[in-house]
Order: sequence, then structure tokens, then C-alpha cells
Amino acid sequence: MRPSARALFSLLRIFVLAEVANAVVASNYAMYVWSQVFDASAPHCGGVYPPDKNGDNASCFYHPWNTAEARAHLWASCTLPGREVTRIFLSDVKSRVENSGKDATGQCDADLLTVLQEANSFGIEVYGLYGVSDAAFSEKDLVGDLSDFNTNCGTASAQFSGAAVNNEHFTSIKSCDGSYDQAQKDLLDNLAATRDNAAPLPLHFSVSWNWDCCSCSSTGYVRREIDWNGATKSALEHMIDIADSVDVQVAWNTGSTMQRRSEKPYTYWNNTKSGSTSTTQFYVLAYLNPNSDCRLSFAPHAKGALTNTDSCTTGERTEVGMYAAFDEILLSQTNSRGGLHYMGGVYSTGMPGWPIHSSGTSPTASPVSSAPVSSSPTVSPVPFDCNNIQSKGECNGYTDCQWSGNPSSGSCGAAPTGCGGSQSACTSNEDCCSGNCKGNGKCA
Repeated sequence: MRPSARALFSLLRIFVLAEVANAVVASNYAMYVWSQVFDASAPHCGGVYPPDKNGDNASCFYHPWNTAEARAHLWASCTLPGREVTRIFLSDVKSRVENSGKDATGQCDADLLTVLQEANSFGIEVYGLYGVSDAAFSEKDLVGDLSDFNTNCGTASAQFSGAAVNNEHFTSIKSCDGSYDQAQKDLLDNLAATRDNAAPLPLHFSVSWNWDCCSCSSTGYVRREIDWNGATKSALEHMIDIADSVDVQVAWNTGSTMQRRSEKPYTYWNNTKSGSTSTTQFYVLAYLNPNSDCRLSFAPHAKGALTNTDSCTTGERTEVGMYAAFDEILLSQTNSRGGLHYMGGVYSTGMPGWPIHSSGTSPTASPVSSAPVSSSPTVSPVPFDCNNIQSKGECNGYTDCQWSGNPSSGSCGAAPTGCGGSQSACTSNEDCCSGNCKGNGKCA
């Protein structure tokens, strides 16, 4: 029997992705390292990532770098052959670097110096991470401590390589009705001040893909333009101009959608910024911690689930699936790099599809062609969070999901009823079980 064109395309796509994966030698991934790593073996949580870190749930987490054992796990997780992480954004540094890096007795933080020196021995850059996320952009007053620490405590092999900021305040002022025009310009002023205060260290900034648009629909895209510093550009174009490097939070778990959502900022960065400094980078960020909407993350279960896996209408929510998505993005965004958010969210935890990487297990790169075996999935009783949708079509089979027509404005719905079958109405590929929304608005 002659294979269909669709079958031939699928085989070709798998072959190309495998070739891309095999060609990658040092992928230069970036990874967030927040202050807590999930321990899937912790008795209280039974391998299920808890919905919060309060009370007994706190016993399921540990600090990622204040012990030799934790650091060994971190470095093993950063050094998978062909999947190397070469830049980390390190949290829990604020109190360790303030006051010129000295404590009350005049001593520098020994744990911080150790993690910086060990990272350097693996060729890993460490950016000090701040995430206050307030309207005042308090990070601008903190980042200078990193350079002071380098001066007063650092050594030739123990230095911060940059400053990283994760300020999400723009999400609350991104309206295009004119009511937040000045607040948006103020944020850009504060971001520029943060860059200046971080100098001579380069500044990394985390952005959301939908900060760039008033309407983010692929069929009716409307840019969010801001007149700032003598130029009218989109919000993300200004932010890319200011920061040395950026990661774009694309909030989805399939390579095609991640590529589509990052394409406009990537094209701008690639045309105007790529190669302008030795440290500039563009990262496409994958969420690796459970979210109330399973489609936004590669975690094997949704936030609040009762089992360590559940079903989802999109994506392969495994380490293999994540790397396959990054490889797919590289086909068109050849100068981009993958970003992991975050160490110990589910990455390297031992959860289904997420093997633990340790110095004693001879870690190898995750292939694209095979997936770990996990337990049979069950549907999680977690409601869908409509607050993240960008078009009505993205409700994708969830019931009672009302969309007002404004980005990120919706009410929560019930459990999913599934994707659409052949000839079902669709507005994007995510609406269709086949993954193919045809030009006539019907699923293949």
C-alpha cells in the first residue's frame, strides 16, 4: 500500500528532528535555578508535585546548591552530553551579596563562592537572579550588588557572569486601551536603569510572548507599540534593545506553537542583536513546573493533581518531548537556544519521563526518537485556567470556558472534553486531535 502524503511528512519530520539532535554538540541551554528543588522520593508527597510549598509540603523540597550533594546533582543535570546547560540564573543570592558581599563578621558567603567556583570549572556562567516583580521594579536597586560581590569577594575562578531579572509587572499593565501608556514607559525606564546599575555585568531579562501584542491571534495579530526613547517599537522590541539577552516565556508544550509564539521577537533579535556582544542570547523558555492548564508545561501532571501523571490534549510531557520541541524550533530559529524553567521543577527529579541525572549514572543526552515508560495516565480533576488563553479557539474542548475577546481574560472551566475530530470547527492546530486545522476552518 502506498503511504499517504501525511505519513511521509511525519516520517520526514522525525528524520529531520533526529538529524538536528545528532548535530547538536554543545546546545548552550540556559536554566533557572530557584531556591527549591522537588524531591520525588519525599514520603509526604509520594512523587506528586504539591500545589504549594507550605506546611508539610515543604518537606518535599530542598535547596539546590547549599550542600555538596545538591551541587553534584545540579552539575550532573547541567552536563548531559549534547544537551549542556552553559548558563544558569541562580536565585537566593540577595542576602549573600548585599553589604558589599560581607556578613556581620566581615566574611564572604562560603556556599556562594563554592557554587561559583564549581560552575566555572564546568564552563557554566552564573547570573545572579532577582524576581521581585513589583511596580517599582525594585530589581534595579539590587543588581549592582553582584558586581560589588565580584570586587570584594570574588576570585579569578569565582565570579558572577551577569545579572538576571524576572519582573512580571508588565503583565498587569499590558492593556492597549491607553490607561497604562505611562506605566509601560516607566517600566522601560526602570529596565534601562537596571541595565545601567548592573554594569559592567550584562543584563538578562525574562519576557512573555504576549507582551508584544494587543491581539495575539495568528490571523489578526496587532502589535503593542510604545513610543519610548525617541522610537516607536513593539514592547518586546524595546525590551530586547535594552537587555543583553532575553528568554521568551511561550507557555505551551508543543514545538510548533513555541516556535510560532517566539518567532516575532526572535526575528527582531536575530536581525538587530545577534552577535552584537559575546553574551547576547535568545532563549525560548519551556515551563517545567506543573500548571493548572496542562498544555502550558512539560510537567507530567497538572497543578493540584492527585497522581504523578495525567492526560493532556497536547504535547509529550517528558524530557524527551521537551528536547524534541527545542530541536523543532531550531529548524527555523537557528540562533535561538532552549531555556529550562526550572531545575527541580520536574527536570532531573525522577518523576515519570524525567530521569534523575547524577554524577554516578553516566548521564547521556536524551534522544528524540524514544520516550521513557510511565505509569498509565489518569485524568486530573483540576479545572482549566482560562486566564492564559489568547483566543477563543484555545479553549480546546474545555467546558464553560468563557472568553471576553481580550487576551488573558477568561473564566475557569471544567475538565476537558477532548480535542476535535475530523471536520470539527477549528481556529488553530491545537483544536484538532489530528493536529491539523485546515484553511477552511475544519479539522483534518
